[in-house]
Amino acid sequence: MYILKSEMAYELKDTNDEIYLDAPEFLKNSKYIATVGDICTIKVFEQIREPNLAIVDLKTKRNTPLDSNQLRIINKIGDDNIEVENPAGTISKSLWKAIKSTLAIRKNTKITVRGEEDLATLAVISMAPEGAKVIYGMPDRGMVVVDVNQQTKTRANNFLKRMLV
Repeated sequence: MYILKSEMAYELKDTNDEIYLDAPEFLKNSKYIATVGDICTIKVFEQIREPNLAIVDLKTKRNTPLDSNQLRIINKIGDDNIEVENPAGTISKSLWKAIKSTLAIRKNTKITVRGEEDLATLAVISMAPEGAKVIYGMPDRGMVVVDVNQQTKTRANNFLKRMLV
């Protein structure tokens, strides 16, 4: 299990990447799309296509449950559905294994997290193939698109190495 050190949390809040209010059109040309977060998953699903991998916790802004319409949309996503436990501020072994196994198959998969899914972005970037797009939500701001390449993989792996294991 990876555990976020409190002094590292601020690093995850800032980004130099563009923040989108809607799913950007260029995602339509992407071979592999992974989403982390309920609202960005819904937007990508409605505006672009079903993500290959969607990681959700059925909440927005940590504690607000999805409304019935949002749940209806989330329930349409994924040929396979996996449920895992993942406490806040961590990447649990079960979440890591679920992401790893999902990336190895060709079925669209939804991983539903009991706890929080925020840090799953790091694991997905670390393990996804180069060229994949990882989209994650920034509460009250929008969504960020990460192009998985050697530079973003190195950055994610270096961050993971600094976490408690």
